[in-house]
Amino acid sequence: MTAVLKVLLFLLKCIGILLLVLLGLLLLVTLLVLFVPVRYRGNLEKKEAPEEIFRADGLVSWLNPFLRVRIRYTEKKLHYSVRILGFGLLNSDKPKKEKKQKKKDKKIDSKKSEEEKQLSVGSLTETEKDDKKAEPESSQENTESESAKQKPSLFAKIKKLYEKIKAIPATIKKKVTKFIHTIKLLWHKKEKTVAFFENELHKTAMGKAWDIIKQMLRHVLPGKIKGHVEFGTGDPASTGKALGAIGVLYAWYGNGVTVVPDFYERRVVAELEFKGRIRCGTLLRKGLRLLRDKEVKRFYKNFKKLLNVLKQKAE
Repeated sequence: MTAVLKVLLFLLKCIGILLLVLLGLLLLVTLLVLFVPVRYRGNLEKKEAPEEIFRADGLVSWLNPFLRVRIRYTEKKLHYSVRILGFGLLNSDKPKKEKKQKKKDKKIDSKKSEEEKQLSVGSLTETEKDDKKAEPESSQENTESESAKQKPSLFAKIKKLYEKIKAIPATIKKKVTKFIHTIKLLWHKKEKTVAFFENELHKTAMGKAWDIIKQMLRHVLPGKIKGHVEFGTGDPASTGKALGAIGVLYAWYGNGVTVVPDFYERRVVAELEFKGRIRCGTLLRKGLRLLRDKEVKRFYKNFKKLLNVLKQKAE
């Protein structure tokens, strides 16, 4: 018995150690995913002379060289590749001879089946034509006599017209009533929507949500960007408005990008380089902060009620 107990204790000890190792690995992976950032960098190139060119190249990595994803767009084609520890997992430029051969075989088989179907359909149509020729001509005379008997009389036509005229006032009343209900319902929806967005609690919740969303966007957007951009819409007024909108983003791209407007020609020329990083733990923390906020929760519940009101239809 003692030997059996020793074996059981040894097995339990091994199982416990294995579970602890698995839990440790799971905790390590979780910490790596949350706190090790995903890094990305890339460049864009857009030219119009002497020929129109648009190129884009991007690289996303995590625990480099554990995971590397390369995405390129050139000559109007998208290329991508995925590598783990240097070994290729996916590659869009890799030849796919076997798949092409299989597709060709399938096309040949489908063509053969379509030809067989057409032959069978053709034989069926010929037999149907022969059957129609064999039908007696007396059947046409019988159908003509039956259709003549089924024609409504003058009295029935007058009665049907009278019923239509009699139903006109009721139809008009129904449509007017429905129109009035629709106007009332639209007014009710408008009042509910205005009251919802004028509510102080809802304003506070939207302000908090917008602040957190802006923080998340700042974290996701590139931390460094540099390059040169020349643009024009062909109209001085619209070019000036676009330049003003770009100026609002100056705090983001800073002195790294020079923007030159062209007030006379319509064109876009750009050469940009950027890099940034995304930490999942930061996004998760800010997202949980948004979801746990009491005012945001109330805003969400009341917003669902407002959507139910807006979905109502006039009867």
